[in-house]
Amino acid sequence: MQKKLFSIPALLLTSVLVVGCNTSDKTEDSDAQKNEPSNAQTEQQQPSPEDKAVDKSQETPTSNETNKEDNATKKEQEVNYVQKGEDKTEKTTESKSAKQDYKMQQIPGFTLSQEEPGKDMLVSKENSEVFMRIETIDASQSSYEDAKTSMQDYMNAVGETSALSSEDLSAFKDVKNIDGFVVNFDTEKVIGVVFEKDGLITKLTIHDNNELDLTDAMLKMAATISKK
Repeated sequence: MQKKLFSIPALLLTSVLVVGCNTSDKTEDSDAQKNEPSNAQTEQQQPSPEDKAVDKSQETPTSNETNKEDNATKKEQEVNYVQKGEDKTEKTTESKSAKQDYKMQQIPGFTLSQEEPGKDMLVSKENSEVFMRIETIDASQSSYEDAKTSMQDYMNAVGETSALSSEDLSAFKDVKNIDGFVVNFDTEKVIGVVFEKDGLITKLTIHDNNELDLTDAMLKMAATISKK
């Protein structure tokens, strides 16, 4: 009889332990499911390749790209001039003097090179006798009146000099001072211009002939001269 009584409590204890273990396992499984994010939610949060492509296409240009476009716009301009009574328009490119402290807009058909220290030559490719000599001086190193007197002396040595009108020099904008002179020959002419702008005093000597008639074109290019 004692053996039977002892077996019954033992069985009851074993049953309680088994039930408790099963309950604990189920609780752990339930907690794990709650803490583990679902694959569906993760996939919804990740942008699709199509969305990425749209985002990239909507990106604004970087500042470097904008600066490149602005520089290209600044460096390429147009010059309007008159040649043999005909109005012409040419696209220009920016040219910089190799030794002097200036830059300018240059139309096709000319080459810019150094003639001697302190002087450059803008020469027509069609006729080397048609050219513009360019000499710049820092305004702190000389005076405008001295440069003007030097130009007048040179032009008087060339021949009978006449002053250019304000209309002849109308292409020169924002200049502090400007004067121009011309000596006319039968089929040729020599023009001298001196002007002060951007801290530079610039002296120009133009040699032209009636065959090419590029005076206006060279003056329009000269009007774009500015400090580097």
